[in-house]
Amino acid sequence: MNKSDGATAPVPAPQPSARESALFEARVVVEACPPSREDQDKAYAVLRQSFSCYNSFHAVSVPDLQDTAEFHRAKDRVPNEEFASYVRSLTDKPLSLYKVSSGCGRSEFEQWLARAGELGCRDVFLVGADSSRRDIPDDALTLGDSAHLATLSGFRCGGIIIPTRRKQFVPRPASVDEADRLLDKVRGHGFTFFSTQILYEGEWMCCLLLDLVRTMETSELPKVFLTFSPFVCAEDLIFAKRTLGVYVPGDVDRMLKGARSMREASIGFLIQVWDRISSFANEIGFPAGKLGVNVEYLDSRNPRNVDAAFELAEEFGRLFRRR
Repeated sequence: MNKSDGATAPVPAPQPSARESALFEARVVVEACPPSREDQDKAYAVLRQSFSCYNSFHAVSVPDLQDTAEFHRAKDRVPNEEFASYVRSLTDKPLSLYKVSSGCGRSEFEQWLARAGELGCRDVFLVGADSSRRDIPDDALTLGDSAHLATLSGFRCGGIIIPTRRKQFVPRPASVDEADRLLDKVRGHGFTFFSTQILYEGEWMCCLLLDLVRTMETSELPKVFLTFSPFVCAEDLIFAKRTLGVYVPGDVDRMLKGARSMREASIGFLIQVWDRISSFANEIGFPAGKLGVNVEYLDSRNPRNVDAAFELAEEFGRLFRRR
């Protein structure tokens, strides 16, 4: 749970219409990850090549990677707003940024919002800090505080979904079920869009979508981007499972390891996962226009990894055009 100074939260200002959001209209988003300073030149060259070869995606997002908390390592990484500036030089597609806002002070967060605004970004994904892994300063913003400040500054706010964080299925230290968390962010903080943790199966996400349809009016359902990341080698699979906590069923793990080309097997399988989830969403009445995909890569230094993600995004772009 994020630390709070105990002050009464201000009443949020009216949220800008989701229909004004370029991100809300997008169906395929590419998530471009900031590299380490050490690998910056190589990663920038790889990304420049990919942007020059692929163009069927609709928007770009840039995460706020926390190496110490997420990966248990210290790394000098390019700040996401600086990296976003480079991405902006490569494409004029709509840009959104992630920010681990719970854990930074008001001044720091407002400065970050100003830099994001200068890049033409009006959509931000706000992420709560992991207080179990790092100290949270006494003057840190809560997620609600940061959402309020972003909204007052004219930004539209979104968040992240971890479908497996559900108390009725798994014995893990989650104080509130994920569906309840999402509902609170939508109704309490005005969030209008979400991206998920990397998915390699569809059952958990289908259960969550069903909960949302049963609980919310159609008009208040948020835009949801299902996150997919193709693996190109065994190291990707190990890193995703052990470090990122991605759930990969045993049969899928074996299929990928036994494939002649893990890249092609992964891309084909993820398209099948999308088909299953989107078909189920249609059956339960979740609006088609409120379901999209977010494609990310795991290793910004590896041209094969980056190219595979852009290839998958291209395939999704073609799929949506045909529909």
